[in-house]
Amino acid sequence: MMDMEADQNFKDHNGDGERYAIVAGYGPAGRIAGEHLEESGYVVTVVDTNADTVLQRLERNKDAKYGNILEESVLRTAGIMKADVLVIAIPDEAAAIEACRLARNMRDDLLIVARTNFLSRGLMAGEAGANEVVVEEVVTAAAMRDAVNRLMKANK
Repeated sequence: MMDMEADQNFKDHNGDGERYAIVAGYGPAGRIAGEHLEESGYVVTVVDTNADTVLQRLERNKDAKYGNILEESVLRTAGIMKADVLVIAIPDEAAAIEACRLARNMRDDLLIVARTNFLSRGLMAGEAGANEVVVEEVVTAAAMRDAVNRLMKANK
């Protein structure tokens, strides 16, 4: 998960004083990551296959591209060659893994954060090039444990 400590590891790879991020998939997970990056001073480009999402972002004078993150031309248009970090928050695990592989082949120094549903796919995303993977079943398990603990404490 992205946090302020992790943000310290993201560097200005371009030397132009700006930090750039691409967020692929702008549902709840991508939106939270993108907003955090913007609040941390990153110039964020969103890539999504939902035209309404792209238009809403453009209407707010925020950069967005319509397209499939699995296409090299879309990654180039989104600015992968200058990006410091790529957040892959799309819900399709197979596509997320392939996006990790494609991005890693294009840029070996790019920081990649990916989302997967299952641990086995998270391991595959790591092997494909993700530096960090957020695995939904692991996050859900921790949240369930915490919910049970709260109930146990409340009902002592």
